[in-house]
Amino acid sequence: MGDGESEVGASKQIAALIFTDIVGSVALQQKLGTNAYTRYVSRHDEIIKECLSAVPDAKILNETGDGFLIRFTDPSDAVNTALRLQYRLNLEKCEGEPINVRMGLNMGLITEMDETNRGGTRAVGMPINLVARVMDLGGAGQILMTRVVYDDAKQFVRNHPDSGLSDRILEPPTWVSHGSYEIDGNDENIEVFEVGLEGIAPLKAPEGSKKARPASQATNENADSSEDAPPEKSEPVDIENSDVLISYAEVDNEPLRSGEDGWISQLQRNLKVRMEQLSGEQVKISRLSGKDFESIGSGGGIIKDMSEAKAVVPVISPPFTNSPGCQKEMEVFYNPETISTQTGSGTPNESKLFNAIKMPVPSEALPNAISSVISKCPGLEFFEREPSTGRVREFNEDLGEDSRQRYYERVYDLAYELCEALKNNKNSATNDQTEIAEGRQKIFLAPTTSELTKEYDTVKRELKEHGYHVVPDCPLPLSVNELNESLEGMINDCVTSIHLMGHHYGLIPEGSSSSLGEILLRFTAEKASSGLKRFIWSPRDFNDGEEKQIELLEKIQEDPALHSAAELIEGSITTLKRDIFRVIEEQKKKSEEDANAEIKPVTDSKLIYLICEQRDEEAVETLEDYLFKEGLEVCLPAFDGDEADVKALHQENLINCSGALVYYGAAPRAWVDIKLRDLIKAVGYGRENPIENQAVFIAPPHDHRKERYKSHTAKIIRQNEDSFAPNNDLTEFIETMKGT
Repeated sequence: MGDGESEVGASKQIAALIFTDIVGSVALQQKLGTNAYTRYVSRHDEIIKECLSAVPDAKILNETGDGFLIRFTDPSDAVNTALRLQYRLNLEKCEGEPINVRMGLNMGLITEMDETNRGGTRAVGMPINLVARVMDLGGAGQILMTRVVYDDAKQFVRNHPDSGLSDRILEPPTWVSHGSYEIDGNDENIEVFEVGLEGIAPLKAPEGSKKARPASQATNENADSSEDAPPEKSEPVDIENSDVLISYAEVDNEPLRSGEDGWISQLQRNLKVRMEQLSGEQVKISRLSGKDFESIGSGGGIIKDMSEAKAVVPVISPPFTNSPGCQKEMEVFYNPETISTQTGSGTPNESKLFNAIKMPVPSEALPNAISSVISKCPGLEFFEREPSTGRVREFNEDLGEDSRQRYYERVYDLAYELCEALKNNKNSATNDQTEIAEGRQKIFLAPTTSELTKEYDTVKRELKEHGYHVVPDCPLPLSVNELNESLEGMINDCVTSIHLMGHHYGLIPEGSSSSLGEILLRFTAEKASSGLKRFIWSPRDFNDGEEKQIELLEKIQEDPALHSAAELIEGSITTLKRDIFRVIEEQKKKSEEDANAEIKPVTDSKLIYLICEQRDEEAVETLEDYLFKEGLEVCLPAFDGDEADVKALHQENLINCSGALVYYGAAPRAWVDIKLRDLIKAVGYGRENPIENQAVFIAPPHDHRKERYKSHTAKIIRQNEDSFAPNNDLTEFIETMKGT
C-alpha cells in the first residue's frame, strides 16, 4: 500500500465535489453575441454564488468560464446545493434564454495546491477527473452522481427534503439509478445515479458522451426482452487474491427495506471506498457467508484462498455464532492441520484479523472457535448500550443521523486498521520491517465506561493516525488474575498510559472489589517509577456521578499512590489531546536523543514561539520547517478547543519560550500590536525573566502599512519575495537566540 507525502504548499483532504456546466454554451454565445452572452454568464455566476453562500464550508476550486468546480465537506450539503441550484435556475431566464446547467457530483481524496502567485489554488486528483466525466453525461437541468455520493447523501436528503431549499417547501426529490457506465480513464465501470425535483429534472438515463457510455446497454436490452430467461443465479463466490475477506452470516446481509443493499454489502462497499481514499490504491474486498462455505466445503482451493487473504474481518453477531457454516469456517481456518494440508503453511497470522462486532453475543453462547477469535483479535463494536437502560442500539446507515454518523466513524476506524495491516503485509513480503518494528511508540489507553465511548474512540483514532501503537487492541480478561497477567506483558514497554474517568464506577472483574478503571489506575501507578508517563482525565462536574466514582476521583487528587507521574486534566477532550501529544512527542524526542548520544552530541535546543493567526496556519509552515532545521524547537498557538484552553496554552508558551517570532501575514496590524504587548506581559504570567529575543516577521501580502511597520521592542524581519527564503535578518535573529 503506497502512501505518498504531500508536496510543500499542498493539502490533501476528502471532499464532496460539484462540477457545473452551461449546456450548449458555444451555440448560445453565437446566438446572443458577446455582450449579451457576457451578461448571461454573469447572471448564471450570481445565482450559483448566492446558493453557495448558504453553505459555510463550500469553496469554489476552479472557474471554467461557463461553470464551476465546487468543494464541500459533506455530501448531503453538495446534493442539497445541487437541488437548490436546479430549482433556482429553472425559475430564471436571461437575455430571453433559459439558464440550462448540468451538474456532476463525486467524492474522494483531492489535493489542493497553493498557487498564490497565480491567483489562488489548484486542485488535482482522480475524483476531479471522474466528476467531470459524470457531468459530461448530463443534459440540461440534470444532476448526476457516483455511488459514493448517492449512498452517503440519500438518507439524509430524503429525511430532510427542505434542508437545503430555503425558497419554499418542496416535495422530496426523486432518486434514480441509471446503471453502469464505461468511463474513459477508469479501469472499472461506475454506477451513475440521478437526483432531481419532479417536473424539473429529466430523470432519464444519459445516452453517453465522447468519454463515457452505457457499459452493457445491448446486453441489458436483450436480457429484458427475453420471456424465457433462466432464473437468476446467485453470484459466484470469488475470494481469490483478496486484500480483505469479510466472513458473515447470510441473514446479516438481508436489507431492512426491499430494493436496498444489506448491512454486509454496505460495509463491503464503504470499506472499499474509504480504504482506497486512505491508500490511493485499488483494494479487493471479498465476502464469504457461512452458507456459501457450507455449499462449497473445503474443496476448490477455498481454504488456500482464505489463508492468503491479507486481512480477515469476521462480522460477529448472534446469527454468525449460530450459523453452522460460520462455525465450520472459523474451525477450519484456525485448525493448523487443515491449514498445513491445504496451503503448506502453518497456523494463520492472528495479526491480520479484525472483528466487526455487529451485535453483542453473550460469552456463554460463543462456540470455542468463535470465542478465540473475539478474545484474541482486535474488534470494533458497531453498536452501543444506552447507560440508563442497557438497551443495545445498532450503528446503521439507515437508522437515523446519529446512528449513521457513528456507523461511518466505525467504518473509517476499521478501514484505517485494515490499511495498516495491508501496509505491514507488503513490508513483510519485501523484508522491509522498518515501518513495522521502528518508530511506533506504544500507548496504553485504558478501557472506560460506555458513557465515554465517543471520547475514547476520538482519542484512540487520533493516536493511531499519528502513528502510535495503541493497546489494548483486544478485549481484556474479566477475571482479576488473568487481567493482571495480561497487563504485565502489555504495559511494560508502553511510554504513556491514558485514563478517561467519567461519572460511572464501571465493571468490577471477577475476584475483585474494585472496578476495572481503578485496577488499571493502580497498576499503571506502580509502573510510574520505571518511567511510565500517565494522564488522568475527568469532567469538571464529577460531583454528580455515582458515589463510588466520586470517592475514586477524590482519591486520585489526594493519594500520591494514585496520581504518581500523572497529569490530572479536567474539562475538554481537546485539552487532553493537546497535552498528550505534547508530552509523548517530548518523550519520543528525548528517546531519540538518548539513542544517538554516542554518535551525536546533545545540544541544548532553544524553544521559539511562532505566533500566527489562524488564517496564516498553512502559510507559516515553510518558516516553521526552516526554524526546526536550524536546531530550534518550535511551538505554535492553538486554534481549536475551549477559549480558556487556547488562552492557557498561549500563556504557557510565553512562559517557556526562549524567544518569540510574530508572523505578520494576513492578520491586521492591531493583532500584531496585541501579540507584542503579550510578550511584555509574559513575566506577569509566571515567567522569571522578560523575553529578550522577539521579532516581527513581515510576510505577504504586502501593503504600505507593512512597509512602514516599526517597533521599539521587537526586531523587524521582512520577507521581500512572494515565497519564503531566509535572509540575513532572520539568520542573525536565529544565531542570537542560539547564543542566549
